[in-house]
Amino acid sequence: LPAAAQEGAEDEEDAESAGESDSDSTTVGSEAGGAKAGAADDVEELAESCAGTVGSSLQAAPREMVTKRHREQLTKEGYKIIGSHSAVKLCRWTKHQLRGRGGCYKHSFYGISSYQCMEATPSLACANKCVFCWRHHKNPTGTEWKWKMDEPDAIVAEGIEAHQRMIRECKGIPGVKKERWEAAMNVRHCALSLVGEPIMYPRINDFIMELHRRKISTFLVTNAQFPEAIENLVPVTQLYVSVDAGTKEALKAVDRPIFTDFWERYLDSLRSLAKKNQRTTYRLTLVKDHNMANAADYARLVALGDPDFIEIKSVTFCGESKASSLTMGNVPWHEEVKEFSELMLSHEGLAENYELACEHQHSNIVLIAHRRFKIQGHWHTWIDYDRFHELVAQGSAFRALDYALPTPEWAVYGAKEHGFDPADVRVLHNRTKKRAKEGLLSEAQLRQYNFDPAKAESRDPFPARPVFHPRSSGLPASPRSPPRDSERCIAGLGRPPLPTRPSHGARPRRPQPLTGRLMALRPRGGGGGPR
Repeated sequence: LPAAAQEGAEDEEDAESAGESDSDSTTVGSEAGGAKAGAADDVEELAESCAGTVGSSLQAAPREMVTKRHREQLTKEGYKIIGSHSAVKLCRWTKHQLRGRGGCYKHSFYGISSYQCMEATPSLACANKCVFCWRHHKNPTGTEWKWKMDEPDAIVAEGIEAHQRMIRECKGIPGVKKERWEAAMNVRHCALSLVGEPIMYPRINDFIMELHRRKISTFLVTNAQFPEAIENLVPVTQLYVSVDAGTKEALKAVDRPIFTDFWERYLDSLRSLAKKNQRTTYRLTLVKDHNMANAADYARLVALGDPDFIEIKSVTFCGESKASSLTMGNVPWHEEVKEFSELMLSHEGLAENYELACEHQHSNIVLIAHRRFKIQGHWHTWIDYDRFHELVAQGSAFRALDYALPTPEWAVYGAKEHGFDPADVRVLHNRTKKRAKEGLLSEAQLRQYNFDPAKAESRDPFPARPVFHPRSSGLPASPRSPPRDSERCIAGLGRPPLPTRPSHGARPRRPQPLTGRLMALRPRGGGGGPR
């Protein structure tokens, strides 16, 4: 194993969080801060590539953002394309929490139900080509909106329908909890961080208000290149700005922006964040040998935006690709993320106003919160979602603390659970337990667990308790029922044997194809199973 790896790499299904590498993907970096936007567009429009900018302001009628090639590659990776420029995708943490195997860091930090969260974007286009983008740049790029525009209410409605279809397909996953599966059909949260730049969509405010009308909270992440859009944004539940570097040179190397005035836009975006009254967050993605040289550079940027929270997270390695040169060696350990967070607090007097509040070791992330959220000695980083929707409906001004809730002790920084909800059970892959028993895990890897992985319960794809089979009518199958062939494929246990031709010459019975529900659950990368 490489000397540095993120903690969850050995856990079951962690590979699902990474985008599939694609040898056909390409990337176009910015030279000297990026060529002029118009020139860049002209060059990239000469050939319709997945990494190139699509559309032209000189066209008589706007084109669709998603080309045939975009659609094919994104669909291959599990995206459900909505209309001509939007998409949803099922997060692996949704499936994890459906099975009682832990929620995402937003569950630990802010109290969302991961199995009721929809990951979406109203704009697949982006103005950056970040080296750590987990989508391998299979989405279009641009500096302004020049495409056909879909109605916001239609995007929301179709997005929810597509998300619900993916939830239905999860019913056949062994171990899914019936009550959570039923509750997951009701979307309560929307993470607008799937891919692209959400605020490029000209009707982003109508889109957000439609989500709020449906009592769906919003976590919107912007790449800090559209300061005016940030300033004009209606209240969102929590607004993020990606703070990927502390200097102009580092930002150019890491984000590979298209705008020539990317640094000025970056700083103005942070200033715009300071004007928002709702919850605001700096999000730092740490990449070894790229943007971790000086924590003081980041500390100096905090005063510009005065954020309520600072999330500091390790980069997620998404496999090899022509779009990025990153390896597992660029992924910091959770301990390194904590050290960087503590070092950042030691500069520019940040410790006077900010403090380490939460951590989620499974995701290699630490939360620094403003001390105003520490009320009478207890952190209040969780969100009262019902209260937030009440405040939005009233239409009057409100502030972040108006919808804050106490943080549970297990989510607080330094707790023995390291941010893992004790109501769930962390299940390790069989290979992890085997390697632990054989003494093949390094000391650094062993420190990522608050238990002995050699003594942990192994992954059991077919637990000795009632499970809900994909084709069942909703009634639990017998605990002793053997797994069906299709379920063996889902669990990665191999392709069921094909029937052999009988000696009397009769035609063999063809294997039945997977149902729509099971098709999405087959192993990725063209795994086994009847087609």
